[in-house]
Amino acid sequence: MSESDDPVDPVILAFLDHLEGLGPRPTLDHLAAADRVRATAHLDGMSTARGLDPYRSRPTVHALLADTPMAPLLPALREPAVADVDPRTLWTVLSEVDSRARVEIDGPDVVFAYLDLRARFLLVSAATPVVDEDVRALVRRRFDADPDTSRVGVVAAGSAELLTQLLAADELGDTITTPRGGPHVRWEPVLPLALAARRMLEQSAPEWPSFDFDEAWTEALDVTGIAADIARRLVAHESGRSYRGDKRRAYQALLGQEQAFAELVARVAGPGGRVDLDVEIIRIMRAAA
Repeated sequence: MSESDDPVDPVILAFLDHLEGLGPRPTLDHLAAADRVRATAHLDGMSTARGLDPYRSRPTVHALLADTPMAPLLPALREPAVADVDPRTLWTVLSEVDSRARVEIDGPDVVFAYLDLRARFLLVSAATPVVDEDVRALVRRRFDADPDTSRVGVVAAGSAELLTQLLAADELGDTITTPRGGPHVRWEPVLPLALAARRMLEQSAPEWPSFDFDEAWTEALDVTGIAADIARRLVAHESGRSYRGDKRRAYQALLGQEQAFAELVARVAGPGGRVDLDVEIIRIMRAAA
C-alpha cells in the first residue's frame, strides 16, 4: 500500500474539518481492524493536543522528570530564597511605578489602586508564577473576598525580578478551545513586577480626556440634564464590566436610577445646596433595591 492509498488519511482530514466546525465527526466502521486502531490513536492524539493551552508557562525539566528513572540524574532543587521577600518588598517596587497610584499592604497582599482600578499582588514560593490549582484557588478567594478587585498579580518570590502573572476574574475558567484550536482567553505575558504593573495601568486604568465648555455658548447649562447623561453612561459602563458579587449586583440594580443621581447633583449645585452624602447614597441604594 502506498502512502497516498492509506485509508486512514481521509479519516484524519475529515476529523480536522470536524475540529474546525466544518463537518461531522467521521466514523471508523469502514476501516479494517488494524487501520481502525491506528486511526483511533491519531484522533485521540489530535483531540488531546487541541485542548492544550499554548500560552501557559512551560514546565521545568525537574517537573517533567519527577517520579521517573531519570530524576536522580538531576541536581536537587534549591527552594526559592523567600526570606528577604515579603509584602514590604512588593510595596517598595509598586510605590515607584506611578506617583498617582495608592499602594497599601493588606495582610499578605499589596493593594495597588488608581481611580477605579484596584489590583492585589500576592507572593508565591516559586521561581516562576505558574498558576496551578492551588494558586488558582488563592486567586479566586481574592476576587470573592474583594469585589472591587480588577486584577490579581501572582508574584514569584523565588525569581530575581519578581516575575508576575496578572489575572482577571474571567480568566480563571477551565481552558477551552475555539473551533480553530486556540484558547478562549490569552493571559497577560509574565513580566517583572514593575513592568507588569505599568502594563496594567496602560491597558486597564481609566483615561479621562480633558473637557472644557465652549466660550461662545451663551445659554444656561442644564446641570440636571448633563448629570443624568453622565450618570447614565457611567452606570451602563460599570454594569457591563466583569465585576463579581455585591459590586456587580449593585451596578445592575442602579440601571434606570440615573435620574436620582442627577437630582442629587442639582440639589448640591443649587443655592445653599448641602446634602448628607451618606444618607443620600443609602436612599438611592434602597430605591434601587
